Amino acid sequence: MALTTASPVLVLAYVFPPDNYSGADRPYRFTKYLRQLGHPVTVLAAGEKDGVHLQGEEVYRVRGELQHLPRKNRAEQIARIAFLSYDEGATWVPRAVGAAKRWMRNSPVPVVFSTSPPVTTHLAALWVKRKYGARWIADFRDPLCGNPFRNLLRARLSDKLIERQIFRHADVVLANTELVADMWRLRYPDARNRIHVIWNGFDPDTVLPALPIPERPRKTLTHIGLIYGTRQPTILLRSIERLTRQLRLDANSLLVRLFGPAELEPASAELVEHMRSKDMVDFQPNQMPRDQSARLTAESDYLLLLDVLQEGSGLQVPAKLFEYIMIGRPILALTVRGSSVEQILSRCGIPHECIYPDIAEADLDAIVMKFFSYSSIPTVPSAWFTENFDARTQAAFLSRLISNSAPRTE
Repeated sequence: MALTTASPVLVLAYVFPPDNYSGADRPYRFTKYLRQLGHPVTVLAAGEKDGVHLQGEEVYRVRGELQHLPRKNRAEQIARIAFLSYDEGATWVPRAVGAAKRWMRNSPVPVVFSTSPPVTTHLAALWVKRKYGARWIADFRDPLCGNPFRNLLRARLSDKLIERQIFRHADVVLANTELVADMWRLRYPDARNRIHVIWNGFDPDTVLPALPIPERPRKTLTHIGLIYGTRQPTILLRSIERLTRQLRLDANSLLVRLFGPAELEPASAELVEHMRSKDMVDFQPNQMPRDQSARLTAESDYLLLLDVLQEGSGLQVPAKLFEYIMIGRPILALTVRGSSVEQILSRCGIPHECIYPDIAEADLDAIVMKFFSYSSIPTVPSAWFTENFDARTQAAFLSRLISNSAPRTE
């Protein structure tokens, strides 16, 4: 049932559909279901043109640098060099604040919800907070300090300064995993009561369930998406190659499918080519249309998840994990011990196994053999998973936070 006096919300999201970035999905889900709960929601995002442009359903754009466009703005380049090494949108910030002025004059004043990365959305929200006294919810899809991908010295220094300001001034701070929230509670004990968790999740309106497996001579283990950095299939491929060489696993019974752009480390590249020549790996390093990748994933016998495998990792969760769990077929995850991925898999109700970069060879092979003995009949996710990761439930929780944060009217 929709709320009759739901607080208005101004969402600062640098990317938003139809932008084809994974970071656009979370603010879109929140916006969609907050509106169904009766909240008037306006979105302010980045676009290619100057000024503010209506884009239907109260989505506005102001000019900002985007990854798919060549960077021509000198001020933006200087900001990236000086203190925003990993974040676009420095020149978007003042434009966004200027555009937000029109909504800050409304009565009631909307609650500002900013989501990062890039952290420039939070900088804009901080400016609006300080200038207009708006209530502010800061949502993090990735942490700043402690993020293994933000390791330049100048970025670490600026991240510390920015993060402190966010935790000092935001009325609510949202993490998307419990591990990140726990890290923050230790770092900012005075903000403990303002730190909450809303995991990434799934939209029940768009989730694709398991599809019938086509008739084929071999079972498939599928990963579709970018392979980069320490997200590498090396230890798994070594195990499969070793098991087939020892005749413990039939090479003619399994096909590993790696589809999507790949920055393979040398060991992985050599192994992929070797197994490809033996028709054990189907490697297609090209971007695949979303509809096609979703269908191939839903038709797979087994699903492969590649997590970040480096020091300081394990805090975040690859978005495809939620898609995998809703499909319900067995999941093999390369992750680190105690990771957020492992936490979710342990309670989601789907058959799975986790393998770690420090695992002994014999233990790894035993886990791989056990995994491929699992049935490919889909399993229904646990009640815990659907309660915590359904976008409707998450939006209802966010709605309560918004209502509690909304300015009080006399």
